[in-house]
Amino acid sequence: MASPESPLVKEKQDDAFQPGIQPLPRRKRGWSWSRLAAAFLCAVAITVFVFNRHPPYPDLGNESSTDDAKAWIQWSNIEPSEKLVWHPCTGLFAIDTLCARLTVPMDYNRPLNQSASNPKVHLALVLKTGLNRSEDPSSYSESPLLINPGGPGGSGAALAWSLGRMLQGVVGKDRDIIGFDPRGIGATTPKADCFATDDDPWGLDGRNVAYLNRLAWTVSGHDVGLINSSNVALSKLNARSKALSQLCKQVDEAEGDDSIFKYSNTPNVARDMLSIIDAWDQWRSVPSATDEQQANAKLDPKDSTQGRLVYWGFSYGTLLGATFAAMFPDRVGRIMLDGVVDADHYVGEVWTDFVQDTDKVWDKFFVYCAEAGPNCRFFQPGDKPEDIKKRFDDIMNSLQEEPAIVLPPNMHVPVLVTASDIKQVAFSALYTPIPGYPIIAELLQAYVEGNLGPYLVTPAPTSLCHNFVLPQYPDDAQKVIACSDKRYKLNENVTSLQQRFEDMATYTSFADVWMGAGPNLGCNGWDIEAKDPPMRWDDHPIHQPKTIETSFPVLFLSNHLDPVTPLSAALKMTRKFANASIIEQKAEGHCTLSCVSLCTIKHIRAYLDEGVVPPAPKYGSDTSTSKWTTCECDEKPWKSLNDISAVSNVDINAQVHTEDSILYGKSAEEAETMVAYRNLRNHFVLFTKGIESQYESRSPFRSVHVSDPVLMGAGEQTCSGKE
Repeated sequence: MASPESPLVKEKQDDAFQPGIQPLPRRKRGWSWSRLAAAFLCAVAITVFVFNRHPPYPDLGNESSTDDAKAWIQWSNIEPSEKLVWHPCTGLFAIDTLCARLTVPMDYNRPLNQSASNPKVHLALVLKTGLNRSEDPSSYSESPLLINPGGPGGSGAALAWSLGRMLQGVVGKDRDIIGFDPRGIGATTPKADCFATDDDPWGLDGRNVAYLNRLAWTVSGHDVGLINSSNVALSKLNARSKALSQLCKQVDEAEGDDSIFKYSNTPNVARDMLSIIDAWDQWRSVPSATDEQQANAKLDPKDSTQGRLVYWGFSYGTLLGATFAAMFPDRVGRIMLDGVVDADHYVGEVWTDFVQDTDKVWDKFFVYCAEAGPNCRFFQPGDKPEDIKKRFDDIMNSLQEEPAIVLPPNMHVPVLVTASDIKQVAFSALYTPIPGYPIIAELLQAYVEGNLGPYLVTPAPTSLCHNFVLPQYPDDAQKVIACSDKRYKLNENVTSLQQRFEDMATYTSFADVWMGAGPNLGCNGWDIEAKDPPMRWDDHPIHQPKTIETSFPVLFLSNHLDPVTPLSAALKMTRKFANASIIEQKAEGHCTLSCVSLCTIKHIRAYLDEGVVPPAPKYGSDTSTSKWTTCECDEKPWKSLNDISAVSNVDINAQVHTEDSILYGKSAEEAETMVAYRNLRNHFVLFTKGIESQYESRSPFRSVHVSDPVLMGAGEQTCSGKE
């Protein structure tokens, strides 16, 4: 729950007129099903291990379903429309935020104007408005910044709603930002939900039953462990993957030709982005041109982004952005692709090349811990990196032989912490080493001291005390999208899968984590074909050797070492687009958001605001003879903006004059931007782990949740509301 001093509590909704706002009807309460849920809780083993630094949304504790609903966007109360009609968003982050549900064809070969009965998709959109917007739509950006957090399966609407203000602190407070949930995902309907019930798939009751079934399925697989945790683990994980695929196939067949499972592939999502651009232009236009429009009409077409995509995509979002640029090269305004996916490798059976730098990122943990000395909790006097690594290996070997038995305080349930658990936590930390590595060090030292209890958050049965409402319900969009996109389908027996795992293990020691990830083993036996995409993958320009000419150069961004999207992929993709450029950030982590770099921020601002593209890379025979733009990182683990006490309330003018501060020598504006980037980084990590893992942290069935002990001082809630 947000504290009384939190700005989320203190801010009030501005009731001033907003363009296109429509009144929202009251929402009917669903029937109480606490008795069913309580019985279900008793039947399910509590065995899920989830890593998250902070919960994705403030914990609502013991609030009723009515109060619960008030915290989130009430999408069901927004009427879908084929034109953009903006409504005031509800919930904790509603300030300067508008919501819409844009109706587009599910199948673009069956357009909406052809028949009213043709299947539809209602895209959930969140607009974080820039400064000085009026009731005149033409006062808004000629092209908003569309964002996609990756996945596939990440919620762009949730990202814009909750982190839109932080994003504006980086790209400019006057910039309008739109986050949307791609088809099948989040608040966009219909959802790609393999657990949907037949009788009430989209009602509150049906969604809650599906949620419980999903949780039961998830926890039932915990004890299987990672692929190499036993001699039968791979076989069991493969069976679970095929079982879920069959469940998805059953729902797909029930929906027939109008099943969203057939139309959730990436080319269709790229076509949806074009629909958003066209709808924005239509909404923004007025009968008589304003002065701003007249001025834009005089601009050279290459300097205007009107009618073109302005976009920042992360991870899978880079594949989506590259797909758009390949399909609609004349509609590229400004496209930034950050944490770049290799499009050729993405459509293959298994994503082996994605993890070619993973171990290099992990090795830096031991280096940074040794450099930090006593500030690293896992450090011992005289340690060298190899000493720290040996102690870690000893811990993993010990846990492999026998899991740690933990009795968390006030939990009254024993917990077994396995080597698989720790390894998955470590892998998660690779995405954002600056906040993640210190947490790993604390966790490992807690194990050494026999004090893991404070790091294991208790279950949350309070969510079963009422007819609860989640902000968004988990779905199976990642599996549906990634498996549908594969040009080369995976359909192999356990012996062949074992060989693929062994091949991957030559790349990384985290092969057991990555091979078991959704789009790898999870696609084995997938049997739902994407139907009539706008462009067949075999004919897709992005897979052809010919360079793609776009109306404005694409900008790629990559860290020097990325655990799942290596720099080599970004360099390869840069070559596919004419005049494209790249910025290499000298840091570790997934996407450049993993580290604050004023240099990177300035390049992003210049590209978006002024159309300044860094010099095109010059390729030599190898990386040592090649040249492209690079930016240094201003942080590293144990010496970051996180270490500035009360950074959210920092006196920037004082910090810029403190020599040991990262902000030393920076102007107040630069320091403010860097702090905004830091805040965005710390929260963005929640969106890189997928919607399902986020909501497992609210699960009443989970038993283990790694957290900062400071955050756990709020106490545990019970159904009676007492601690």
